[in-house]
Amino acid sequence: MPRKRKTAIHGRDADYTSDFSQPLPTNKIEKTTTPKPDASANTSQKTKPNTRAPKAAQPAKTTDNPKPALPGKPKSAPTRAKEPAAAKPTSLVKPDVSDKREIALAAAVKVEQNTKLVALEAKGISAKDAITLAGRRAVEKFVPKQEFVEKPDDERMPMRQGYKSTKRVPAAMLDALRDKHDPLRLSSDGAMMRGQFEPLFWSCLDEVIEELNNRF
Repeated sequence: MPRKRKTAIHGRDADYTSDFSQPLPTNKIEKTTTPKPDASANTSQKTKPNTRAPKAAQPAKTTDNPKPALPGKPKSAPTRAKEPAAAKPTSLVKPDVSDKREIALAAAVKVEQNTKLVALEAKGISAKDAITLAGRRAVEKFVPKQEFVEKPDDERMPMRQGYKSTKRVPAAMLDALRDKHDPLRLSSDGAMMRGQFEPLFWSCLDEVIEELNNRF
């Protein structure tokens, strides 16, 4: 890099001297006066009406943005003490049926009745339907009694052509009959009642056969 050279002085400046005994030259500043404004102009400006419409007042802007209040949790209702369960009315209590026992009722068709049933089948009436109608009537009418009736000695058809059903009978009645007539408990409860039920079934079957013959 080239070095900067010193400025060479070739003469002497009369205005520049190193003698500080002489007073330094002073620069006189001339004061300039500004013209005063005309009073008539000021009055004309003051009396000039203001034709601009006044600005509408704007609502102050709020910098705060409050957050919406969160709904509080609903207060739980006070728990009530459990009341003791009311006693069930006696009318809804099921009656005790332990004093009755369900037994099987069976009745065979007599041979002479089977002949009449065959005649009904020739008319288009099923013998099985007639037996069922008679059996239902007999079960409704049957009222067991505390007496043992021997099985009638009549000619019967096989039991597969007979009628079978069930009925609830007082247990004390059945036990009394078995103690007297079946002490070894060799027969069933239904056998204790067959002597009472079978004659009733025969009577109902005769009625049904007669009614069906009259209708068809």
